[in-house]
Amino acid sequence: MTYFREHAMFFSNMTSDDIQKINGGFMPLEKHERTIRQMFATFTDFTSDISELSNFMTTDYRQFVDGQEMTLDDFRTHTTALRSGLRKLDISIQHILCDGDSAATVHFARATRHSGEHSLIKVIAFYRFRGARICLVDELTHVIEGHHEDKALGSLQ
Repeated sequence: MTYFREHAMFFSNMTSDDIQKINGGFMPLEKHERTIRQMFATFTDFTSDISELSNFMTTDYRQFVDGQEMTLDDFRTHTTALRSGLRKLDISIQHILCDGDSAATVHFARATRHSGEHSLIKVIAFYRFRGARICLVDELTHVIEGHHEDKALGSLQ
């Protein structure tokens, strides 16, 4: 209870200007985190229309995966290839950090093939936003479980 009282007093001493600064500082961060999470939800929902991914990305979108570059069209092709080659894809964000027009995640991608085989890939990704849309993703992948060839899943065409 002491912890709550101490912090409650801290917040009670805040001015309306302080609260505005906090609210103004958190809104873009929440928005970018929400965009990343919604994009992943659409990306991994194999019943969703691939064109919906364009709602999260700029028209000049670029993605670098382990040194391979993809445009927005390449990313759509990548999504189609994953959906045809996999039964299921789950993404679990372990860490997310947002700062201004940038964000970073450490997340795990669990892929299930039609054969039932599983792969687990750790991904470290950096995102750049222009407005509310992602314009750049730069990521590195590391296969935790699965075959060595699973490294190519991140840029599969």
